[in-house]
Amino acid sequence: MSSFPTLFSPAKIGSLEIKNRLIMPAMGTGMANKDGTVTDQLYHYHRVRAAGGAGMITVEIVAVHPTTGGSSPAIWDDRFIPGLKRLADVIREGGAKSCVQLWHAGRQTNSNVTGLPIIAPSAIPCPLCQEEPTIMDQELIQEIIDSFGEAARRAKEAGFDCVEIHGAHGYLLAQFMSPYSNQRTDEYGGSLENRAKFPLAVIDKVRAMVGPDYPIIYRLSGEEKVKGGLTIEDTKKIVPLLVQHGVDAIHVSVGLYESLRYTVPPMDLDRGFNVWAAEEVKKVVSVPVIAVGRINDPALAEEILTQGKADFIGVGRSLLTDPDWPNKVQNGQGEKMRYCIACNQGCVDRLLLEGKHASCILNPACGREAEFTFEPVTKKGKVVVVGGGPAGMEAARIARDRGCEVVLFEVKGELGGQWRLAGKPPKKCEIAGDVKWLINQLELSGVDVRLNTPATKDLIQAEKPDAIILATGSTPTKPPIEGIEQPHVLLAPQVLEDPSSVGDKVVVIGGGATGLETAEFLGEMGKKVTVIEVMEDIARTIGPARKQFLMERLEAFKVEVRVQAKAKKITAQGVVLDDANETLIPADHVVIAVGVKSVNLLEPELKGVAPVYVIGDAKEPRTAMNAFYEANEVARSLFS
Repeated sequence: MSSFPTLFSPAKIGSLEIKNRLIMPAMGTGMANKDGTVTDQLYHYHRVRAAGGAGMITVEIVAVHPTTGGSSPAIWDDRFIPGLKRLADVIREGGAKSCVQLWHAGRQTNSNVTGLPIIAPSAIPCPLCQEEPTIMDQELIQEIIDSFGEAARRAKEAGFDCVEIHGAHGYLLAQFMSPYSNQRTDEYGGSLENRAKFPLAVIDKVRAMVGPDYPIIYRLSGEEKVKGGLTIEDTKKIVPLLVQHGVDAIHVSVGLYESLRYTVPPMDLDRGFNVWAAEEVKKVVSVPVIAVGRINDPALAEEILTQGKADFIGVGRSLLTDPDWPNKVQNGQGEKMRYCIACNQGCVDRLLLEGKHASCILNPACGREAEFTFEPVTKKGKVVVVGGGPAGMEAARIARDRGCEVVLFEVKGELGGQWRLAGKPPKKCEIAGDVKWLINQLELSGVDVRLNTPATKDLIQAEKPDAIILATGSTPTKPPIEGIEQPHVLLAPQVLEDPSSVGDKVVVIGGGATGLETAEFLGEMGKKVTVIEVMEDIARTIGPARKQFLMERLEAFKVEVRVQAKAKKITAQGVVLDDANETLIPADHVVIAVGVKSVNLLEPELKGVAPVYVIGDAKEPRTAMNAFYEANEVARSLFS
């Protein structure tokens, strides 16, 4: 019997029975063709997730009209049905029910993306997209209503088990519903009843096109998290109207573009932070309610369900990290489940900031399912891994699970490297959890881990390896500042490892991620911290959601940040700035956090011993995303 009996019990949405309470919500992937057609990449992405054990898989925002769109699939013409049918079919073959989310962006896009003027209820630009939209007249309103209906018809014809109408996140239906974006004075503006008229007409049209028994889900934001936006009290007045018009389930999300840090919440927000909104909605409707938002733990999901706060659990990014975790947990192998750490780097930041397909920092196979397969080795081989940081542990884990004999040498007395230190600052316990998971997987799989063992050529050669993976990481650099060798000058890793000797006044030199998170770490302890950064911007490698939360905490801890400030010298009294006044910032200790350099001394010595692969910071100092990617790239291809 499952340890999570409610989570893995069947339940219905309308006439549709779903095998368990786990629903993968719609998440933008950037994997569709530019013309909105379905790619093989998107097909394989859904194939893997459908087979992982979730009850239902929702295909991401699908454009219902040419005035929306971008890198998402489209459904505004019958020519898109065959591609969408591929997705519905492969989801069904994987054992899950299939849903498709019908979407129009309204003002939250740009005409250079759509190729057409953008449209909205009022001529108010989205503060992020910043393009003034065309006001929708009655004719265009009816055209969009019809387009949602036709899209639902196509979804049903393609074989999807249900549709979800996207009325959340500040998109078109929410723009009509919210006084924040709707300033109309006609029948579609003013009172709540008027603002709801367009979304309700969409529901009516969808219901008319799909028939009385086809399930319709409506997703909305319980709160928009902006001044003048919809509140939970507004939402509790709206949802009964939705149900009256034929909606079979309510999916309670949060936020819009301006408050995206809540819509796709980083690790800075608590697990299940948005469940309260689903609980409030459940008080006013009798149809099933779906809770979503940082629910990455099956125990938390079970608790939400058993306490009656929701009927289904939306689990998104966790299924990017580990598509198979529902099966693992249900089959009593929960210790093998890898948790999403909500870093947002591989999914949201990669998609929105870099314009690349969504993936996952911990699972580079996400979006590369056809290339990054996980097959047993074709011949047994022995692998020596040097370095027990994230790259080394990941490579050792994968190589061992594929059937290799693996020995891992680590110079220190514990595993984790920079990944372990990254889990020390406030709100980064998810990373600390991943370190523990990796260590546990090495133990479970039988990797021969040798701590306190500096690797040498002779030691490696004695193992008679068939392949060598060097993941020796990096070491902090010291800038050429006068006085930097004094005993009260520390490196950031030293401080994160043991802050007990750090004085009350601290200057951190370096305003990158490491410097700021070290400052936050010390600030939380009550230290008076000043960060100096030579550039005019800070935290350049931290995504916008995490950066915003980090800056708020730095302010709360009264950490002072000085940009365009260069250290001239370090004295016993503190740091002297290189400015006209040679300003002294008093400090008991000075912390250096200005970057790292690769450590890769063994590679030249090992030529001829066995094929050598250098990965992670040992190859070039970059991010954890690169470390995990290269570990997967090498370990998945050994002895194939």
